[in-house]
Amino acid sequence: MKDIFNDVLGIDGVHGLLFISYEGAVKLSKFSNRFKDEEEKLSRIDWTSFTIELTGVNDAELLYENARLYVKKSGSGYLIVILGYEAPISMVRLNCEIMLPSLDKMKSTGRKIGALFRKKIF
Repeated sequence: MKDIFNDVLGIDGVHGLLFISYEGAVKLSKFSNRFKDEEEKLSRIDWTSFTIELTGVNDAELLYENARLYVKKSGSGYLIVILGYEAPISMVRLNCEIMLPSLDKMKSTGRKIGALFRKKIF
């Protein structure tokens, strides 16, 4: 399922992507080869307070001294893109808009399968 991140990771200046639930759990993550060690560090972070602060925010760009974060809200969580300063934000936004329906389908498919099993068993 991490293959859906490849289009965004292919953009120059994109270092990695995280998809976190509203509760702060990391669901998916993928980073470029240069930033593989950062993937492990970021997946161990408790993102709960971050997601609480993002309540009501649909999309945001956060600027830091060494990097930028682009955050996009979806139906089942938040997509966080870690960017360098040279990354074209318009291309990142466009690719994220295209990718978000695929991320939302992941959650809804599980519900349909669970409902199917419950109907057949009982």
